Amino acid sequence: MTDVFNSLLPPDEDLEKHKKFSTTATSKMHYFDDIIPFGEFECREALEREVKRHRYWKNKTVRKMNFDRIETSTSIQYILESFTEARSTSEANEAANFATMSEASCSLSGGGGALSPWDFEVLPNQLFVDQVRVFEMPGSSQINPCSACNSEGTIHCFHCRGYGTDKCSFCRGTGMKSGVAHPAVYTHPMIATFPHADLSRGYASSSTAMVRHGGSGSGGNTYGIGTPMHFMSKTGVPPPGIGTHDLCYMCHGRGIKECHHCKGGGKKPCTSCSGTGSVRNYTRIKVYFKNEKSEHYTECEIPEKLLFQAEGKRIFEEEQEYIIPISKYPQEDVNNMSKLFCAQHLQKCMGVCRVIRQRHYMNAIPISKVHFTVGNEKGVFYVYGTQRLCYFPNFPSKCVIL
Repeated sequence: MTDVFNSLLPPDEDLEKHKKFSTTATSKMHYFDDIIPFGEFECREALEREVKRHRYWKNKTVRKMNFDRIETSTSIQYILESFTEARSTSEANEAANFATMSEASCSLSGGGGALSPWDFEVLPNQLFVDQVRVFEMPGSSQINPCSACNSEGTIHCFHCRGYGTDKCSFCRGTGMKSGVAHPAVYTHPMIATFPHADLSRGYASSSTAMVRHGGSGSGGNTYGIGTPMHFMSKTGVPPPGIGTHDLCYMCHGRGIKECHHCKGGGKKPCTSCSGTGSVRNYTRIKVYFKNEKSEHYTECEIPEKLLFQAEGKRIFEEEQEYIIPISKYPQEDVNNMSKLFCAQHLQKCMGVCRVIRQRHYMNAIPISKVHFTVGNEKGVFYVYGTQRLCYFPNFPSKCVIL
């Protein structure tokens, strides 16, 4: 069964702090670094790697290729991350183990005033990484009587219905070594009249009735109806034509055996309290540390799905408890997206979780657009990212070897 946790509202002081930074304020001053564009040597080196990988041309063709001009530009990657914490609770219970129960947990249960799940500090293993922590809420442990067994510590065995006996699997309840009932049990007037399908007296999941003497337990006078032992109890003589060697050597003609679930006792230790008669109820707290991430790329001629693989130079980075949007960057769309992301993150967290830390940074991805000439053919390709990745807008449909 899956545990169900109920979500909790963040503390009031976190909500007030959250609302304070939900305004449209912007930071006053930021520093943005510059990047160095690629030259002809870097572009030709990137081209050689790409040609070798896709085999567009021979290496000597690449070396003879003329670069008409190189246009440099930059794509700005802006990323905002919000590391948040949300909590939920779930009621749980387990068997009371008095030997291992700590004195500290017992002493907290008698404290003055109810404790809140937000009163306990839980530190993440690492910032800006998703993680989940589950622990027992201190001071929530209580010892109660087990309702499943009424504090007795034992319950009736469902398999044998508390009788301690079960159908013998070796003879299929017939008492005969062959596994087939003796013909006399169906023809004898004292035996054939017994109800062989009395489920109230039968084995679990069977239609065979049994005669029990002395109440629960696998007593010697308990036997299955239609077995040699049943025949002997009614007639005083064994069924005609059989000897002890024909009887099942496991049940000796009774058709029943000791229930292996309860070992013949008719009762089993209670699974809820493990036989102690008491259960420990407590509250579990589940802490979700989640990193909310939003990113934006300024417009360029390279598809955005390729920019995901590109690395750039970190030109700006800031980490605070609450981030204030950027407002001083020359490209206005970066300022607008920073303002939008900050508002979206705060709105999404409001009343759901609390913000532990926020950070935003900008990566400048260098891009060089190279106009080239190969023989009588002209074209363009791009070199981008600090890894100097290469991108051809129009890939040749076939391998072109010049």
